[in-house]
Amino acid sequence: MTKKMSLLLAVAALLAVLITAGCVTTDSPQNTDGMVTITDAFGREVTIPADPQKIAVVGSGSMRYFVYLGIDLDDVVAVDYQDSGLNKQTFNLRPYSLANPEISEIPEVGAAKGIVDNEKLLMSGADILFMGGASNSNAEVANEIQEKTGIPVVMFFAGNYVTDAEKIQDSLLMLGEILGKEQRAKDLIAYFDAVEADLQKRVSGLSAEESVYVAGVAYNGYHGLDGTDPTYYPFVILNADNVASGITSVSQTGYAQVSKEKILEWDPDIIFVDLATIQAAEGGALVEMEKDPSYRELTAVKEGTVYTINPHTSMNVNYETTLANAYYIGKVLYPEQFKDVDPVKKADEIYTFVVGEPVFDLLNENVDGLAYQRVNF
Repeated sequence: MTKKMSLLLAVAALLAVLITAGCVTTDSPQNTDGMVTITDAFGREVTIPADPQKIAVVGSGSMRYFVYLGIDLDDVVAVDYQDSGLNKQTFNLRPYSLANPEISEIPEVGAAKGIVDNEKLLMSGADILFMGGASNSNAEVANEIQEKTGIPVVMFFAGNYVTDAEKIQDSLLMLGEILGKEQRAKDLIAYFDAVEADLQKRVSGLSAEESVYVAGVAYNGYHGLDGTDPTYYPFVILNADNVASGITSVSQTGYAQVSKEKILEWDPDIIFVDLATIQAAEGGALVEMEKDPSYRELTAVKEGTVYTINPHTSMNVNYETTLANAYYIGKVLYPEQFKDVDPVKKADEIYTFVVGEPVFDLLNENVDGLAYQRVNF
């Protein structure tokens, strides 16, 4: 072989290597020695095990997404304080937790909500830590944990499916890919879309004649009649006239607080009471409407058009309860369009698909058996 021919072959070989190298991008997972590099929900590149066996999870209500995906809870070696047994809570309103009480037996990763104790994390033997949040404000914390423990930290978006569906869907798909639950993530998203489509189809071209108001919505604690949600999803999808729709939410969950004077001015035809309120000071919205002379003059109180619904916010928004409530509210507002629906059975159908168990009765027990009822004062 001539020197010229040898040189040409060498150049060709070098070009082949360069072309091949150019096909690897940061958009695709890079697998090296059982590790893979991914980009998490907040744009951080993290190298993680390709097949993590032991996971830790931190963030308010963050275990709900792993229950949604149907992971084996034996693989979870540490959870957020709020999901652990240290958080003694008899008033449990989280379907994912009610369906999986064993979550509370998993060791906590820290002594407070969203806090990670590096020593506890290391002792757990976790291959990976998943950190839920609604912004990238914890990115620096995630990086620091990763540097100090050597355990990769993947951040995912955890928030209100109503207002940030696309971000949560992207996170579900990312988590599904990491944990081998890609199809379940797709099925879950498709199920939510199908339920929404069914609700919309039932009221297509219609609008409720009565004005409505939701009271007792929880946010950083429990509230009375003044706690509401101007963008309450069941009202939006059912074309209902929410008297509070013109005010501004003060939280990512949709919560807003209004004055007594404003409620009396609005005087809604129908009031739906979120039963988280029964934990509020002095009994919350139901007690206020029963005992306050001003509230007793409300049209809904006088005419007996006050109805109860299950709490949808507890350690962030439990979207499955929001959807279940929409069917009950739909039956109240549009009895003909929802005549085929048994709201309790429909709720359990939703709970079974999303969290794996029909937990309506358990949830109802925790709100004193008051769910989905017309209230007579």
